[in-house]
Amino acid sequence: MTGSPLAAILRSVALRPRTPAELARELGSTPEALGGMLGTLHAGGYVQAAASGEGACACGPCSLKSLCRNAAQDVPPLHLLRLTPRGEAYLRRLGQLP
Repeated sequence: MTGSPLAAILRSVALRPRTPAELARELGSTPEALGGMLGTLHAGGYVQAAASGEGACACGPCSLKSLCRNAAQDVPPLHLLRLTPRGEAYLRRLGQLP
């Protein structure tokens, strides 16, 4: 397993969509400190926003629906992050995703 902070973020997001605050708690950091790394991962196409009705996260047949707080239509969109196919491929190359 690599010690890369960016890979650690990707591994965490691979488990389920996460908010920056959740990532910070899990990784022992702050949302502010993670901001630059999240921006880098987003700009590189490794993570994307997971919001109800947008893209592949449409709260339909998604396998993560039971974990997603955006599944209830009456809940305002939260700032959730999820892996993109590019992020999944990267973790697979590292041997950190089946």
